[in-house]
Amino acid sequence: MLTTIQVKSAKAQDRAYKLADSGGLYLLVQPNGSKLWRYKFRVGGVEGKQSFGAFPEVSLAEARGLHGDSRRLVAQGINPSQAKQELKVARAQEQLERVNGTFAAVMSDWGAATAVGLRPSTVKQRQREIDNDLMPKLKNRPMDSITRLELTALLKDVEKRAPEVARNLRNHLWGMFEHAIDSGLMENNPVPPLRVMKKRNQTNHPALAGDQIGDFLRALDAAATINEETRIAMLLVLLTACRKAEVIEARWDELDLKAAHWEIPAGRMKAKRPHWVPLSRQAVELLTRLRKIVPAGREHLFPNRLDPRRPMANRSLNALMERLGFGGEGTPHGMRAAFSTHFNSLGASVDVIEHCLAHVPANAVRAAYNRHAYQDERRVMLQAWADHLDRARQERIAAPLRRVP
Repeated sequence: MLTTIQVKSAKAQDRAYKLADSGGLYLLVQPNGSKLWRYKFRVGGVEGKQSFGAFPEVSLAEARGLHGDSRRLVAQGINPSQAKQELKVARAQEQLERVNGTFAAVMSDWGAATAVGLRPSTVKQRQREIDNDLMPKLKNRPMDSITRLELTALLKDVEKRAPEVARNLRNHLWGMFEHAIDSGLMENNPVPPLRVMKKRNQTNHPALAGDQIGDFLRALDAAATINEETRIAMLLVLLTACRKAEVIEARWDELDLKAAHWEIPAGRMKAKRPHWVPLSRQAVELLTRLRKIVPAGREHLFPNRLDPRRPMANRSLNALMERLGFGGEGTPHGMRAAFSTHFNSLGASVDVIEHCLAHVPANAVRAAYNRHAYQDERRVMLQAWADHLDRARQERIAAPLRRVP
């Protein structure tokens, strides 16, 4: 066997010559002085040669390591030179697919990036839906070749048998194409708008009864494992009588905590009219606490855990109520009904109640909706509501409280 000293001291001669090591490995010394590592082998009776580079770039120890890997392949009847070439081609193909941005490659990258923080069951369901309805048709397609027309047709076809799956698929597709755009693979998102899907059957949102509000608030306070930002979002839905989407999509530049009010722009309102919300003392305290939790520079009050550029996930508050054991008895949206029922039962002004709820007056005379109408009365009403919630939280009832599962 060769030694490093022998390899270093080998001198060039008029003709190339070999210095054998072992097992077919040898050093080929060229007339120009270059020293090349070679491996001579036989597979299926056919002789072959493999190059491991040149000395000193590849040391004797490194050459023996590469030689050992190749000998193991030869022992299995595999030509190591051919295997190396096939691996090179496979890697080049993989890189080509990523550069070209096939649906399968982008889906894999997006799936890995967004799975963090999701429950394993959620990830499995998402992958199952993608594998069943998207991969068979789109797997090897470059992302920038997929059109809105074909995605619409695909989603409508799925919708015929499973409307909710079709809605989920549209959400998955939207995320994948946004990921492709962020990766520089394309410029526009071809996923069709939600309006192409059939509307869900509208049902009234269940609301907690008056005597259940205290139960809910105490359960919310006692749930130590609840994320604090999610807890504050739920409390703000109660305190402001605003819709869930209006709260979880709120932005810091809409708030004036010193003046204790919140201006929601028309674009975020259901009726497309701006809405002014007076903030109770309790709401200001919550928002002040939230400001210390949410990193400075974040646009949203409740940034999404996976993508801080977006707001909290739409189902977060519903999931919170389910976790506390109130899923079948109320929804976040139903809290508005509790507010309305409470003040209507007290004989409060219907106009003030409706303005607090951002309900647009129906008749023509009152249609010139002023978002600041009944400003003082609304501030008094929402403060009274916040104080009522505090009293409900403090009252004790005979029945045991629900516990977090």
